[in-house]
Amino acid sequence: MEIKNKKIIAIIGIFVLLFILGYWLFPKENEQPEYIFDKSYNISLDDVKKSRRALAHKSETKNPASSEAAKFKFGSDSEDATSQDASLDLKKIFAQGLINSYTTMKYFKHLEHLFRKSSTLGEHFDQVKKYLFSEFSASEAQELFETYKKYLTCEMDLLEEFRNLTSAKSTQEAIETLKQIQEFRRDRLGVELADKLFGADVKAKEYAFRRADIVGNDSLYGREKEEQLKKLNQDMWGEDADAVEDHPNNYNRYKEKIRIYKKDFEEMASDQLRREKDIEFRNEFFTPEVVKRLEDVDRQIAAEKQNELDYREKEKQILEDKKLSEEKRSAQIQTLQNKMFGDEADAFRRRETMRLELERLKKEHPQKR
Repeated sequence: MEIKNKKIIAIIGIFVLLFILGYWLFPKENEQPEYIFDKSYNISLDDVKKSRRALAHKSETKNPASSEAAKFKFGSDSEDATSQDASLDLKKIFAQGLINSYTTMKYFKHLEHLFRKSSTLGEHFDQVKKYLFSEFSASEAQELFETYKKYLTCEMDLLEEFRNLTSAKSTQEAIETLKQIQEFRRDRLGVELADKLFGADVKAKEYAFRRADIVGNDSLYGREKEEQLKKLNQDMWGEDADAVEDHPNNYNRYKEKIRIYKKDFEEMASDQLRREKDIEFRNEFFTPEVVKRLEDVDRQIAAEKQNELDYREKEKQILEDKKLSEEKRSAQIQTLQNKMFGDEADAFRRRETMRLELERLKKEHPQKR
């Protein structure tokens, strides 16, 4: 009986050990990603939008064009503050406080550019300090200047710390690098200041990386990707989860939808089914008038493609006709081009010349393996 009990205990021990190994070595299906900035951080979708807008000028007036230009795109660089001049509307820029999530970082970039020709770092700081004290009250200027010094010193040290950084080979590597960079800033500036200055930009980039990783996963079907995107939106944006999908560029949304359903399209039984699904997506994002224009373009492209295929077949027959002299062969090919491409024949011939030249160069200079 004692031997039997020992065997049972040993078997249980083995199962427990296997369970522990499986838990640590294999990915957990419902494991929560470790976000840099999730919905628990006080960085909203509106914060990101505001951080993408240009600094306000004293002469700035509201107009539809500037309003449209202010709309943000995830992962895109903020409009370069260096394009601004010295006549900034400081009251408007710092309406949310001197150190805020929307404009302080952009203003610091502006200061970097404004005094970019300083011969030394000390001279640069002296010029920035003098400028700030001429534009703000003494207490405000001192606060901005001290923060600016911390910011610039941190960024210079950051460049040195990550000077050997290579391009990320995966989304996870990119996110890990982004995390390390923000942790470096938090260590140097303190969590509150680092997150206030860089949080909106880092969160936008993190979201862009994670979204692109889901959209580009060719092993998943469209519905699976949409479920993962929905969870990502909820995890990172909370109450703004639905609003994050309301991107102003419908064409980009449509193209992304096609990428999301790439696996579904590839496994459809016929071109007709693929076309019907494509039309369904177009109707989701565009007005009937736009859908019709897109279909007209598709028909034109298809006709041009078929016309070129027909041309290649007839060209091949001429090239393979050994009875023709080189002069007659060239004349017949030119006649064929004029007939099949009409007013576009000259443009086609130019493309052909470039194509043949490229093929010649590839043969003469093959790629090294």
